[in-house]
Amino acid sequence: MPKVSYIVSAYNRPAMLKCCLASLSVQTDRDFEVIVADNSTDFDTARAQSEIVADFRDPRFRHIDTDCVKTCAGWDCYHSAEYAAALSTGNWLCFPSDDSYYVPLFQEAMMAAASEHEWDLVYCDWLCDRRGHVPDVGPGSYHCVSADACMSKIDKTGFMVRRGWFNGFPGKKMLDPGPAPCDGMLIDGLVGRGIKHGKVKEILMVHN
Repeated sequence: MPKVSYIVSAYNRPAMLKCCLASLSVQTDRDFEVIVADNSTDFDTARAQSEIVADFRDPRFRHIDTDCVKTCAGWDCYHSAEYAAALSTGNWLCFPSDDSYYVPLFQEAMMAAASEHEWDLVYCDWLCDRRGHVPDVGPGSYHCVSADACMSKIDKTGFMVRRGWFNGFPGKKMLDPGPAPCDGMLIDGLVGRGIKHGKVKEILMVHN
């Protein structure tokens, strides 16, 4: 049973997916598995992304075409992540997006802090170019996000949660247009339930 399961959301950015997976492949803590939850609706894209996973020639990496198992209208990355998480075996869950990547010490630092402080949720600061999210930051400008365990201050790519606390992403497709901020809603719910949590005060991840 691996220490961490990375559930990587992939839609239609094969080149970015390759970069994300490469950053996971060089983690200094090698005890993990990677499941690419592919919800692409385009056959050629899904095939390309499957081939990228296979090219790593790493038995810890696998690709799941979740477009084939859709169970509801409005299926998005959160539905796909839930489906893949149920097939994973790690003690901890992390939810990268295909446009994110990690420093090699990401898992080692996060797991060391969680173990030392007996946290069940651990998160880190990250570098972000999310347009319009930060006042006075121009389009495409990278900025550091100081993470916290609450809505709008955390991102699904930058936290790890112990498996027993994860019961799925709440509020999927609650907002229109686009998906709800399910990652923030999840964290708000976990904090409300009294989860022990804390932050590694380092920039360990980039979300483009």
